[in-house]
Amino acid sequence: VFGLSSCEKEPSKAIVGTWEVVTIEATIEGVNMSVDLAEQGLNVQLTFNADGTGTAPGELTGDLVPLEMKWSIYEDQLTIEKSISKDPISYKFALKGDTLTLTKADGTVITLTRAVAAA
Repeated sequence: VFGLSSCEKEPSKAIVGTWEVVTIEATIEGVNMSVDLAEQGLNVQLTFNADGTGTAPGELTGDLVPLEMKWSIYEDQLTIEKSISKDPISYKFALKGDTLTLTKADGTVITLTRAVAAA
């Protein structure tokens, strides 16, 4: 389920642009945690270019520096491949208006809002 209305673009085109990470929710050692990045004074962005490239912040990919990435969508799965490791990270995604929700297999949920639409 993509959460797209009939007037929206196909998911691979609708996701193009810059997105700001709003919250990250995870369970770590049995403890549910939720971090609101704005409350922490953090501005973390993820950019999806129309050609399947982009940039991913270290906070999202687990690395310390922003990285170039490649991305693709198949059905309800968004896959991001970091430039330095080539180990893809897959997320189940839902796109509704200007809100993008990414869910990893371990249950971590990342909520983003559109910061800049594609030109």
